[in-house]
Amino acid sequence: MMRFLIAPLLLVFALPSLAQEDNSQVDAGRRDLGSTTEKFTDEDGAELYRRACSGCHGPEGKGAYGAGRYPALADNPRLGHARFPVNLILEGNGAMPSFADWLDDAQVAAIVSFLQTNLGNDYDADVSAEDVKRMRAKFADLKEG
Repeated sequence: MMRFLIAPLLLVFALPSLAQEDNSQVDAGRRDLGSTTEKFTDEDGAELYRRACSGCHGPEGKGAYGAGRYPALADNPRLGHARFPVNLILEGNGAMPSFADWLDDAQVAAIVSFLQTNLGNDYDADVSAEDVKRMRAKFADLKEG
């Protein structure tokens, strides 16, 4: 009987000390995950694709069907012009959410450049962070107007 009373008492005394632990390593771990609860932190297009896109579009970009339709990005002629993927990343479409708040202009440009030159696509990586910034503003103007 005494054994059953001791275990809950140990928890009562252990919980306050657990709550006071130093969480700096937890915060560092979140950065190591490539995102926070508000933004992606990676800058490399391949890594951003892996973390943000491959869950739906697949690691090889072949797309998927299931609860939604996730089109193939591999061998996709629509990716030849930067405006199309930039618009989709910033605005979302159908089952794809907007990543405008999660990615900065340089990160969007990095993903688009990755898509244009990988996954069976052989296009010029022709988008810069400045291009994305201009498109972001233009898309916002179109929404308002």
